[in-house]
Amino acid sequence: MQRVGYFFRMVIDLDDHPPEPKWPEGIDIRPMVVGKDEWPMIEAIYEAFRDHWGHVERPIEEEYERWMHYINNNDDFDPALYFLAWDGDQITGVLLCWPKSQDDPDMGWVDGLCVRRPWRKRGLGLALLLHSFGLFHERGKLRVGLGVDAENITGALRLYEKAGMQSDPNRTYVAYEKELRPGIDLRTKQVDEATA
Repeated sequence: MQRVGYFFRMVIDLDDHPPEPKWPEGIDIRPMVVGKDEWPMIEAIYEAFRDHWGHVERPIEEEYERWMHYINNNDDFDPALYFLAWDGDQITGVLLCWPKSQDDPDMGWVDGLCVRRPWRKRGLGLALLLHSFGLFHERGKLRVGLGVDAENITGALRLYEKAGMQSDPNRTYVAYEKELRPGIDLRTKQVDEATA
């Protein structure tokens, strides 16, 4: 058995009103429209998370069914907390929030934040994260948390630290892997800079 990764819970206290996000030029942010935006949102998430640890390609229809089950069967789903960043008619990034974490009702939870490759390194990820801080501050939350792969190949950990988040020392997880039989490793291990 060998260690294959670390995962952190990142947290920020909302003592004061957080800074306003600075949106990249041409980007509009708006809440998800139920009955209209699910498919393009899920496509954008699927594309962006190809660079996430453990991603294995599967048909987008399976991903859509999985997401719709998740949305339709979670009592905490609130479409007012799902935000899509648009550049014209293209979704550039997605921010998925839950009104609370599973174990702390005073903590807003960022369940997913992603930026599609063509729009990365323009400040969109930071703007989406700051947007979540402001949203939760307005709702009276004392903290915001999220989970991150500490070795994320897109630099997510650096982004969260830049926004002022810190890892919770009581919530560090280690992933181990044991090979039962030789096979092909299908996981994405690096971002192709030509398409990033």
